[in-house]
Amino acid sequence: MTIEVILTPHDLSICRMLGNMRTMVARGAAVKDTQMGKQDPLDIDENGVIGEYAFCKHWNIFFDPTAYPRSGSPDCILHNRRFDIKTTTYENGRLTATLKRNSDIDCYALAILKNDKVIFPGWVFADELCTEKNIINLGHGDGYALEQSAFTAWKQ
Repeated sequence: MTIEVILTPHDLSICRMLGNMRTMVARGAAVKDTQMGKQDPLDIDENGVIGEYAFCKHWNIFFDPTAYPRSGSPDCILHNRRFDIKTTTYENGRLTATLKRNSDIDCYALAILKNDKVIFPGWVFADELCTEKNIINLGHGDGYALEQSAFTAWKQ
């Protein structure tokens, strides 16, 4: 099952503001930007917050709106598993992560942002994503990447 979440204009405005705040705080604290795409870093941070927010809204779990220097912490906890939500604007986008294995993450979920709709095609355990067979170079150095066809489907 694929999950779709529709966000209001107010939801999107708040997420974009938080994304901007997180960018300013992170760069001001010299947190290394490890983006794997070529998009504008500010867009990536804004979209990331939108993906996290939509995920938490769907599952009715806590969304962390704080903007403090952090690196590697989970975005949320669902069913006692620590999730990292990765957001893309590409419908056929892959789930990507840097080669630095984050021991604070149990699972990854992909969020696909299309205007006011966020689509979650599935999720994977961190150990399924972070394996040698999934190492690829998408033009910005080696990283892990997994096609949507390899995701675990959401249960109703």
